[in-house]
Amino acid sequence: MLPGVPVLLCLDLQQEFVAQGRPWADPDGDCVAATCARIIAGARDSGWSLVHTHLYQGAPMIAGHGLTQPIPGCEPRPGEVLLRRAGVSAYAHPDLEGLLEGWGGRAYLIGFSAPMSLTATLFDSSDRGHGLTLIEEAVGAADVGEWGAEHTRALCIDTARKMDRAIRLNDVEGLSLPAPVSAGGLRIA
Repeated sequence: MLPGVPVLLCLDLQQEFVAQGRPWADPDGDCVAATCARIIAGARDSGWSLVHTHLYQGAPMIAGHGLTQPIPGCEPRPGEVLLRRAGVSAYAHPDLEGLLEGWGGRAYLIGFSAPMSLTATLFDSSDRGHGLTLIEEAVGAADVGEWGAEHTRALCIDTARKMDRAIRLNDVEGLSLPAPVSAGGLRIA
C-alpha cells in the first residue's frame, strides 16, 4: 500500500452472503454485490490500494460447509492484500491494524455481514483512530432474528452516520466508476 493513496477495505465479499437459502444471505445480495464489484473496478482504475478480508471456513458465521469463495467480480487480484480471519471484525486479523496505521489517506469500507461485521469493523476502526468510512450503497445485510435485512442494513448505515463514518457513493472523491451494467450485460446510460 502506498502512503496517501485511498484504501478500499472489502469485507466478506464471499458467496455465503449472496447464495439463495444460506442463513446469512442478503435478499438483495446480487444488487449489493454488483455495486461492490463496480466500486472495486473503479478503485482499481483510480489507483487505490485494495484490502480484502474474508471469513475462513469454521469462522463464526461460516461454520461447517460455508461458501467461502469470493463473489464473482469481487475476487482479490495479485498484488492486493487478502486477510483471512476468524473473528467478526476485520480487525480480528492482526495485520489489518498495521496496514492502516499511518497510511495517511482516506479509507472506505464496503461489503456484507451488516450489522455484525461491518459495524464491528467501524467501531474497531474508530477505537484505533483510523478514518474508515462506510459507502452506504455497498452494504450487504441479512435477516437477524425478527429483523429483516433492510432493517439490519439501515441499522448499520444509521450507526455509521451517527459516528460520522458514512458517505454516499456519489460523494466519494477520486473514484472513477465504470458505467453500471444491466443483468443482460448492457451498459446503462
